[in-house]
Amino acid sequence: MILSIPYQVFDVSNIHLTNFIQDKYGKTIAKLSYKDKLIDFHDVSILSPPLRVIDYNPDNSRLRLDLSEFINFQIKINTLYEYLINTLFIHQSNFLNYQNVAQEQIRRLFYFIVDGSVLSLYIYPTAFVMKPSNMYSRVSDLKSGDTIRCIIRLQGISQVTNRADLRLRLHHSVPSIWHL
Repeated sequence: MILSIPYQVFDVSNIHLTNFIQDKYGKTIAKLSYKDKLIDFHDVSILSPPLRVIDYNPDNSRLRLDLSEFINFQIKINTLYEYLINTLFIHQSNFLNYQNVAQEQIRRLFYFIVDGSVLSLYIYPTAFVMKPSNMYSRVSDLKSGDTIRCIIRLQGISQVTNRADLRLRLHHSVPSIWHL
């Protein structure tokens, strides 16, 4: 299992953001890290609460999960976005080479993984899911109503350029999933 921060103790104030750099795959990314008194992670790995599956779409690899029973987790993810938006707004010349851009304009740059009480994670259909019987299945086998826990690894903010428009997305992966 990957070391991760339980969602209950995850604290946005412990997140740090680097300047944008090009990674080894040619993506432009501002990396996230998590540092508190006891730990120093080079990314932000969060252990989710048990979440109900809404659906999985293998065409776009999107797993939609219901956050309505875990409002505190939903608030923490939204607070993370607010922190990132505020940081990019305050330091826009360093991060984005922008001058005097409104905070709302920076907010509109983001693709959000949370919409209301729905969390959207992007996972390949062939990713493994550990079942209670210690057997494995695939993400594409998950059904609406199933309950899972997962580790959500937030590596940073990646820049996505579409027709000369700059967009930002929370670069994430899901290295572990457990079917409950």
